[in-house]
Amino acid sequence: EAGAAQAGFTECLNNMSQGKTAMWYDATSAAGALEADSSPVKGKIGYAQAPIKETKSSGWLWTWSWAMQAASRKQDAAGKFVAWASSKDYEHLVASKLGWAKVPSGKRVSTYENAEFQKAAPFFTAERFAIENADPKNPGTQPRPAVGIQFVGIPEFAALGTNVSQGVSSAIAGQGTVADALAKGQDAAQKIGNKYK
Repeated sequence: EAGAAQAGFTECLNNMSQGKTAMWYDATSAAGALEADSSPVKGKIGYAQAPIKETKSSGWLWTWSWAMQAASRKQDAAGKFVAWASSKDYEHLVASKLGWAKVPSGKRVSTYENAEFQKAAPFFTAERFAIENADPKNPGTQPRPAVGIQFVGIPEFAALGTNVSQGVSSAIAGQGTVADALAKGQDAAQKIGNKYK
């Protein structure tokens, strides 16, 4: 792919939506945009789990959650917003304006059991399976020093992610090997992980 080293979620979504990509491995949250009424690829895509070898599922998970700052002076208002934005009423509002495929899923079991959502969202089975089978406490084949899969709630996480992704991007751009990028990333992760043992 041209520009692969710089292609993030948005660029990959655009390529997939325009039919320029045969396969895309990314977040379940992309599926709603791919199946939206305005999408040129609506109804033309299959959805499947990532391949596995030694684990029961691919287990990739950033986070499906809401957060509220402990220091906020408006926790009551934030709590009301979260309750509304995760409600069935909100889902029906989104569906009435944008269609059921664009309803932000991932927060209610009832969404996946809704016949209108199922009809509009051919990805619903794969998405629900992926979410329900992600195990942040035991995502791999080895014990972990901190809870998390793709997102780990430690202060060093963002910097480590940037470091590793820069190495991978460099390898994709031909400025080093994948093996070197992975080895450097593993070394950096190991140093941080050792602090949490």
